[in-house]
Amino acid sequence: MPLEAYDLTVAVFVRGLTNLKVCLSKAEAHASASGLDPLALIHARLAQDMYDLATQVHWAADGAKIAIDRLAGADGAPPPAAERKSFAELYEAIDAAIGYVSAVDPKVLDAALTRTIEINNRGKTTTFTGARFIEQFVIPNFFFHVTAAYAILREKGVPLTKGDFMGPLA
Repeated sequence: MPLEAYDLTVAVFVRGLTNLKVCLSKAEAHASASGLDPLALIHARLAQDMYDLATQVHWAADGAKIAIDRLAGADGAPPPAAERKSFAELYEAIDAAIGYVSAVDPKVLDAALTRTIEINNRGKTTTFTGARFIEQFVIPNFFFHVTAAYAILREKGVPLTKGDFMGPLA
């Protein structure tokens, strides 16, 4: 059976966001056990010109929602990153994104594979088919932010493994 658009988007988002939530819970436990201020992790970044952990989580979660909207034909403006000040708020953002993307009708996504999608990114408009949008923008963008969040936590000493990033294999 061939992969369908739902498998390439919603299933990937749910798995990635679920695994990100596990990483965040380990970070919260690490902060508590080591006496580290949780805000030090939430506002940590890999480099000065990169987003902090809270913003990486925002773009992983809201980026998934925006991708689903664009594939479904809605072109709402991306929401600005909310100022999240606790792990609980990061979990809420992830849970909301999982709920949102899980509610999409798989038939809507299959129909989107041939839809023309335009995005404005860094001052440039790019036109994709839905399939190319998933392949060339959606999945790489999603995993960039999930990976950056993981890397921030590792750099700050959170004892994460590749298994935490990958999650259980089925």
